[in-house]
Amino acid sequence: MGVYIFTPEDLLRYGTITEAELGVLRDAVLRKKDVLVVGSSRSGKTKLVEALIHLVPEDRKIAVITAYGEFKPFRPNIIIVDTQFDSQPLEKRTSDVIDRVKHINPDYVVIDTVRTVNVSEVLRALIDEPGFIVTSLVMTEDIKDEVKHWLGIDDDLFGRFDVVVELRREFRTGRRAVDGVYRIRDGKLERVV
Repeated sequence: MGVYIFTPEDLLRYGTITEAELGVLRDAVLRKKDVLVVGSSRSGKTKLVEALIHLVPEDRKIAVITAYGEFKPFRPNIIIVDTQFDSQPLEKRTSDVIDRVKHINPDYVVIDTVRTVNVSEVLRALIDEPGFIVTSLVMTEDIKDEVKHWLGIDDDLFGRFDVVVELRREFRTGRRAVDGVYRIRDGKLERVV
């Protein structure tokens, strides 16, 4: 059985995202803005990231930091930086990932729900160069505190992101959809769409 990679058109077709929301995200991706994709478990974070990657021009390199082969390189410009728990200390795994990403010299870095490296150290080392798309678990209404908790980042790193996409999953129906798109201004979330 194959794995289906969602496109932006698929998200529109299934009502996961509106034209206005997609427009904000398309602009952010094309301008290499830093994007956070947040939601509860199984809310569609990775599927949204796959769709956003379709918006990246094919001549731009994308480094995807993932664990245990969770993310598939569905385009030739995607380079997987796979990490997993091993005998190395967390600091060494994190340092190795940072070095590998620097060697790749990507235009974009995707961090897809990784607990095998120190995400805050990766961001601190690299956030000024490529555009970032980062997923984070969010279990309460307080997006900022949840992202800070799950990614281990501080207010400064949170404030470096430009756009936050919040996903919701209706547990009765299983429907997944964008619940809001926000810009970060002075460390606070402002709803755009």
